Amino acid sequence: MTGLALLIVLAGGIAWWGARHTHGASDYFAGGRRAGAWLVGVAGTAAAVSAFTFVGGPGLFAVVGIGSLWITFSAPLTGALQCWAVGEPVVELARRHGILTPQELIGVRFGQRARGIGAALIVVGCVANLAVQARAAAVLGEDFLKVPGVLAAGAALLATTAYTAVGGMRAGLVADAVQGATMAFLALLLAGAALVAAGGPAAAVATLRAARPELLGTFGSAPPARALAWYLLFCLGTCAQPQYVQKFFFLRSREQLRSLPAVLTLALATTLSVWLAVGLAGSSLVARRTISLGRPDDLAPRTIAFLGPWAELVAGVAVLAALMSTAASFLNLAAAAVTRDLPASLGRRQRGIAAARVSTVVIALAAAGLGAASQRTVAMLGIAGWSFFTASFLPVFTLGLAWRGATGAGAVWALLAGGGLDILLELNRARLPAGLEPGLAGAALGVIALVVVSLCGSPRHSEAVSAEEQRGGGAEEQEPHAAQPVFRSSAPTLLCSSAAREPL
Repeated sequence: MTGLALLIVLAGGIAWWGARHTHGASDYFAGGRRAGAWLVGVAGTAAAVSAFTFVGGPGLFAVVGIGSLWITFSAPLTGALQCWAVGEPVVELARRHGILTPQELIGVRFGQRARGIGAALIVVGCVANLAVQARAAAVLGEDFLKVPGVLAAGAALLATTAYTAVGGMRAGLVADAVQGATMAFLALLLAGAALVAAGGPAAAVATLRAARPELLGTFGSAPPARALAWYLLFCLGTCAQPQYVQKFFFLRSREQLRSLPAVLTLALATTLSVWLAVGLAGSSLVARRTISLGRPDDLAPRTIAFLGPWAELVAGVAVLAALMSTAASFLNLAAAAVTRDLPASLGRRQRGIAAARVSTVVIALAAAGLGAASQRTVAMLGIAGWSFFTASFLPVFTLGLAWRGATGAGAVWALLAGGGLDILLELNRARLPAGLEPGLAGAALGVIALVVVSLCGSPRHSEAVSAEEQRGGGAEEQEPHAAQPVFRSSAPTLLCSSAAREPL
């Protein structure tokens, strides 16, 4: 209880600092556009990692072993892939047109209908992903802090909501960076301690080879098709996650993209060490009957508890840092969609920061309820959330931004087809073939829809939208670049220019 109380006090301090430094929409939704590669890289990793890594990852290892690591094998590639495929066009367009959010980017490129649909999909996806954090916080409270799961989830989301609602991403960016650095350090500490407790990596592997050899194969106990599908989902899907794309709006210059991939890769690889080490060590302790599990999600908490009270404290801090940093980004994105993008797409005046703060609280409450009601493991909830964003946004954030022939109608159909198919398949996941991953299937259908509709439509139907129209025709703050008269279908030409193709 003392730890939860301290958490709320610290969040209050961050909220107070953020409120003092938030003077408009640019500060609230884009952190003031003054961040460098290190700040954005560490904060971006913190927003991406989440409690999925600390709780869900080891739990998934306990079920499928090495097969779970195929989710992490793309880590050395994703930083460079993000910056090359998405980062360059996003930074360029954001600077030219005063764009603050991923959904606003969709609107500038593809028109108001696409912006509205993208905003609605982001709200749905953010609530689903926030439910992952709520579920992980419940596990943390029950097994780490020895308090009711509902209380832990409520306190964690309350603290995050406090500084996100009051200070926006001006506070959230700083908090994410601090939490990201904390996560990376504590992940290494917990990984080393877990392996030592299991007698070292060699002893842990020998135990599993004798007791559960199926966990140590190339794909573990997962069907090869499923492991490979997970790899592709998390490799390609990194270009579609709006919490990743959001961080590109915070950069102070395009030159920061040169250093960003290295920072992202280092921070991600360091944090993911806890997945492998705790998963391997914990599974070997279960095989020796040193610890017992009631559910897969118990593996990390029971392993940490075996290490002693100091480890429980360290793990509690690490998991709280993970879930709070991710939750802050999702809350901010969803609030922007509700108060800025949906009204603008309907031709109405955008709401101010006060409305965004109220929306943040409402969205947090909805996510907390969904997470508490879900019976899925943290890992499967995390995969479902990642899949939804991949299916919905991968076509428009990659092919849509790079291909000059992509039209607004094509983008609308891609968003609807990808997100709709993912939801349909996710509801029937238990009956799907092993290699059919809803997120990949949705993204594939979205690409087909984008290409076919764009080729069948007339180039004259490509939306020509001014920066003022995209900002709702009277938002409370106009960015310096928003005065440019019209942004027509020349956007793809800009993205294919020699400047956009320069190597990092």
